[in-house]
Amino acid sequence: MTIELAKEYLSNEGYKYDMINDRALHFKYQGKNMIVEEDPRDKAFFRIIMPNIYEVNNDREKVLEVANEITSGRKVLKAFLVDDDLWLSIEIFLDSSPEIEDFFERCLDILSDGYAHAAKKILGV
Repeated sequence: MTIELAKEYLSNEGYKYDMINDRALHFKYQGKNMIVEEDPRDKAFFRIIMPNIYEVNNDREKVLEVANEITSGRKVLKAFLVDDDLWLSIEIFLDSSPEIEDFFERCLDILSDGYAHAAKKILGV
């Protein structure tokens, strides 16, 4: 369900996207990679990921502190490490008749805000 909703929204808004597999699609928002994933076991689960925003070098502790700030300071936003890369995601549950245009852009803006926070705290930009 969530992949179909995302495809429809992205098409209506003029975004180009690529299917990664039957449960995930990729698109760009403000030059950043985004992935929408679907969980076949939970049709109400909606997840947008901003992968690989920062590669952890010798500053793992600092990145984990920033990830904690991002996660604790923003609604629905999670920051976490996958191997040695910092990722962000929005994870929410949808009702039985979601209106994706009511929340999709807001989710993208929250992800972008998390990215900006990470850049400021880790890179000093």
